[in-house]
Amino acid sequence: MIFLGLSILSSIGIFIVFRMFSSYAMHTRQGIMINYLVAGLVGLAVFRPSHLWLKEPWFAPSCALGILFYLIFSVMGRVTQYNGLSIASLAAKMSVVIPVSIGLLFLDESLSALKVIGIALGLTSIVLSAGASVRGRDLLWPVILFIGSGIIDASLKLFQHAMVDESVFPMFVSNVFLSAFVAALAHHLFTKERHLTIRTAIGGLGLGLVNFAALFFLLKSLALTDWESSLVFPINNFGIIAGSTMLGFFLLGERLTMRGWAGFGFASLSILLLYLAK
Repeated sequence: MIFLGLSILSSIGIFIVFRMFSSYAMHTRQGIMINYLVAGLVGLAVFRPSHLWLKEPWFAPSCALGILFYLIFSVMGRVTQYNGLSIASLAAKMSVVIPVSIGLLFLDESLSALKVIGIALGLTSIVLSAGASVRGRDLLWPVILFIGSGIIDASLKLFQHAMVDESVFPMFVSNVFLSAFVAALAHHLFTKERHLTIRTAIGGLGLGLVNFAALFFLLKSLALTDWESSLVFPINNFGIIAGSTMLGFFLLGERLTMRGWAGFGFASLSILLLYLAK
C-alpha cells in the first residue's frame, strides 16, 4: 500500500506542476520535453543499470510506449490548462475501465461484489464531478486523454505481466522516458519556438522528478503478488481524483459544486471498498 500511496501523491504532483506552468508562464511543450530527459536520466543515475537493454524483448515496445507517453502527456497539459485541474484528472483516470477490463478478461483476475461496487462508485464519482463542469464543445481533448491514458495503463500491466520483472524496472522505466524525450525533441526541432528559458527548464526538472516517481511506484505496486491490477489501477486512479479535487478546491481556488462534492464522496468510498476487496 505504501508504493500505491507514493504513486498517488506523485501523480497529484504532476497536476500541480502543470498548473504552475500556466501560472508562471512556462512553455508547456518544452517543459514536457525537459521532463522526459530528466526522468530518464534520474532512472539511469539512481539505479545504474548493469547492462544496455537494446536487445531486451521489451525494448521496441517500450520505445513505442514512450512516444505515446509524450503525445498523451501533451494532451494532459493542454486539458489541465484549458479545462482545469479536476477535469484533466477525471478524464485521465476515468480510463481505469480499460486496464481493469484487460485484467479481468485476459489475466484471470478475481471478480467480487466489493470490487464491482467499488469500481461502480468510482466511475459514478467521475460522472458526477465531470458532468458538472464539462461543456459539450470541450469534450474532444478530454476524450482523447481518456482513451490514450487507458491504453498506456493497460500496456504497463501487460508488459509487467509478460516481459518485465521487478529486477529490470529501472531499465524499462528509463527507456520509456528516454524514448518519450526523443519524440519530444524531434517535435521540438520542427517548431519555431525553440528558445528555452531557465524558468521552463526548472519546471521541466520538477515535472520529470514527480513523473518518474509516479510511474516507478505504480510498477512497483503492480509487481506485488497480493495486489491485482484490477485493484491497483482503480485505487490509484480514484485516489488521484479525490486528492486532486481537494487540492484544486482548497489550494487552487477551483469551484466545486454539490455534484462535485458528491463525486468526491463516491470516490473516497470506492477506495475504501476496493481496499477491503483485497
